[in-house]
Amino acid sequence: MRYIALVKGLDPHIEEEVTLEVQGIEFTGFAFICPYEIEVGKEYPVTIGFMILDGLEIREICNSKKELKRIGTSYNYYIRGILNEDSIDAGIVISDDDEYFANYPDLIGKAVEFQVDRISVEFLKI
Repeated sequence: MRYIALVKGLDPHIEEEVTLEVQGIEFTGFAFICPYEIEVGKEYPVTIGFMILDGLEIREICNSKKELKRIGTSYNYYIRGILNEDSIDAGIVISDDDEYFANYPDLIGKAVEFQVDRISVEFLKI
């Protein structure tokens, strides 16, 4: 899903690291595609995904709270929300570009959580 993101921070040492706010949700991710220079305080169109380095384990939760919860100071996040076939609604819709969710058909439409190694951001052409 396409969003307009406010750039809240750029890391001077890690070129791809970007802190964004999308629909009131703030998170730090990695800009894996950025066809132009971005600036703090400006808004840009983006899509949001995630990266898994090892394996993905999705589990059903009782609480239907939608959130992105950073784990310490790492880039890892818990993503909590309602699972769809090709995305998760965690307050913002995050795409499953690698089709991980196809392995969890019994959890579609349910409140779930899983851990990701990082949130990926694609800055779209203006």
